[in-house]
Amino acid sequence: MTKRIIIDLPEEFIELCEADGVEPKIVLRGFIADLAEIMNWARNPREDGYSSNGSDERRMAREYYERVGYPYWNKL
Repeated sequence: MTKRIIIDLPEEFIELCEADGVEPKIVLRGFIADLAEIMNWARNPREDGYSSNGSDERRMAREYYERVGYPYWNKL
């Protein structure tokens, strides 16, 4: 199950993606999948296309999320 949201992306992010030849939605979708540990198994693929980029990427996405402090924002 997915939920659609609309956000404005800063030009710097768009330019970074363009310079590397990757669509912004691919970058965001990959980060979301890594952070949420979404696996897309070949024998049971997800219809929404989300898929983690690997175990190191999942770990680093979680470390970033926790370092920023997101898990604690509503607990202060």
